[in-house]
Amino acid sequence: MAYEFKFPDIGEGLTEGEIVEWKVKVGDLVSDHQVLLEVETDKAVAEVPSPKAGYIVSLKGGPGDIIKVGEVIAVIGEKSELGTPVKPSEPQKVTVPQSPQKVEVPQAPVETFKVNKGSVGVVGELEEAPDEEEAEAAPAAAKPAPIARVRVEALPKERMLARQLGLDIDAVRGTGAGGRVTEDDVKRAAELGAPEKGARVSEGAPGNDAFGAVERMPLRGVRRKIAQAMVESLTKAAQVTTTDEADIGLLWHIRKKEKEAATEKGIHLTFLPFIVKAVVGALKRDPYMNAAMDDEKSEIVVKGYYNIGIAVETQDGLIVPNVKDSDSKSIIEIAKEIDVLADKARKRTLDIRELKGGTFTITNYGSIGGIFGTPVLNYPEVGILGVGKIMEKPVAEDGAIAIKKVLPLSLTFDHRVVDGAKAQHFLNNVIRYLEDPDLIFVGV
Repeated sequence: MAYEFKFPDIGEGLTEGEIVEWKVKVGDLVSDHQVLLEVETDKAVAEVPSPKAGYIVSLKGGPGDIIKVGEVIAVIGEKSELGTPVKPSEPQKVTVPQSPQKVEVPQAPVETFKVNKGSVGVVGELEEAPDEEEAEAAPAAAKPAPIARVRVEALPKERMLARQLGLDIDAVRGTGAGGRVTEDDVKRAAELGAPEKGARVSEGAPGNDAFGAVERMPLRGVRRKIAQAMVESLTKAAQVTTTDEADIGLLWHIRKKEKEAATEKGIHLTFLPFIVKAVVGALKRDPYMNAAMDDEKSEIVVKGYYNIGIAVETQDGLIVPNVKDSDSKSIIEIAKEIDVLADKARKRTLDIRELKGGTFTITNYGSIGGIFGTPVLNYPEVGILGVGKIMEKPVAEDGAIAIKKVLPLSLTFDHRVVDGAKAQHFLNNVIRYLEDPDLIFVGV
């Protein structure tokens, strides 16, 4: 008897996923636990295995389609069941147009057949091609004006480098004079990496509005998840941002001294691991910043662990894996883990667990030139720290002017949980750790 395979909850509280790719087709013989498809969930791409061995009688949906947990996505049966009708579990209703009103008439379950070799059968749906006379009689739709594709300015050597790295140079944002694409621009674009999983080129629908050519792009994948998360965060939390600056002169020298030794070990030592440790130190002094709001139960959940999320820029959008147990790891261990997580995020090979369980988030927009910002909370977390670019600034000190290396910081917090004074105390503690790095190492 045919077995209806329902999309399972493959993550904590998962409700839906987006099909990336089917690994099988109708008629294939699959083994128990063989991968059937890849699904994008919570910005991670997960493989969904078959619950049993058998022949694929039908599949539902294709790349880009949203499937709900508990929804039948495949039917697995015996070889004898191939090419025979597959009846859905429940009868369906179809709307039959009548004049002058429409009435709903219950009908027997719609049957699905495998009509073409290698095609994907969708339960309850069977499309037929229109008759040739009808196709010829149909008026040709007006073809919309194409959107002009701008050719960026770049020297031949940059174009050659882009080709060698497999990049479309016309899609690279140039930072040189007049918007020219530089060698550094090409290398940076290459560092973001082409995703190994979940890679889909969204083809928009060209058209026109009242003013000219437009292209409508489907909201899918990571961008869709980001859109949902941002709306939820701004709708549910009372978000306030406070800003300040840290003098990181001492930290600058420590990092410069240790960078070469770290490089020899294959570790890219940035300021981020030091900031993670400074944040952990401040969180231990202000536990309510290491918390989450449970709106359903009207409870503040104070976390006893420190999983610090790191926002990673990828070609698909912003992804936030977290460094588990950051309090128990050294600067070098955190640096190495950030490198690994960032690489996996860009290649779309993160495990769902690496995206779950965060307690506080850091976003480093300073790496691309930002100074201050108003970061949006990674809801339901209570705090997120925005890190700006390091600048040399004249600072008044003991009646004299000194040039200092200054790090701009922006802290967004949930005012329902933390008051402004507590938030500033927290930020003061972060600055204290950054300005006196010895405190990071002795754990004060």
